[in-house]
Amino acid sequence: MLKQPESTIDSDNIYSRLLEDIATGYFQSGARLKISDLASRYETSTNPVREALRVLQGEGYVEFEPNKGAMVRQIDFDTVRDTYEILRILEPYFVGWFAEYAEDKHIDELEQIQVELEAVSDPVRNTITDLDHKFHNYIADLHYNERAASLWKSQRSALRVFASRLPIGRSRYKAICQEHRMLIEAFRSHDPDKASAVIRAHIEHAGQHLYEQIRMRDQK
Repeated sequence: MLKQPESTIDSDNIYSRLLEDIATGYFQSGARLKISDLASRYETSTNPVREALRVLQGEGYVEFEPNKGAMVRQIDFDTVRDTYEILRILEPYFVGWFAEYAEDKHIDELEQIQVELEAVSDPVRNTITDLDHKFHNYIADLHYNERAASLWKSQRSALRVFASRLPIGRSRYKAICQEHRMLIEAFRSHDPDKASAVIRAHIEHAGQHLYEQIRMRDQK
């Protein structure tokens, strides 16, 4: 079996760490990404950093501007719209399948993630987004179609990155918890139609909230 080149392994690791830094807000929208600084931060050479930035550029997280170099791309309406359109197609399929085939032990594990989410005392964006991400990814991870699951998870990861620096209020946090509970109820009753209807509403509400946050940001 052929081994993956060391440089590729290194760039994959840098990609994951850099994407996590963007998602958690360490590098905010519009922040410059100097290759030498990144190499120092991640204790690597500059080549893996360049490769990771090229991948992130292709995925829409990073952009290159003349005389400025790489920058974290600022979220815009069109990007969010496109991401949610993909999720509207994919998520009903996945949650419908989960409702039909998930065993009680799987639903119990999913509910435990929800318990963690509901236990958050201070609903800051990163904490809520991380647990919401974990909740949805659990459903994807159980599915047999790894390629489709990977596509779904990549879109969820994109939202996590895009929304990392936007505020989230208690009303939205409460709505997320309620909609997750409705999903779990549909899973318990093995009702794929109800699960699909709930996730469509969940996506719609999340999109409206994020659109509003972008509008408010752009008015400042």
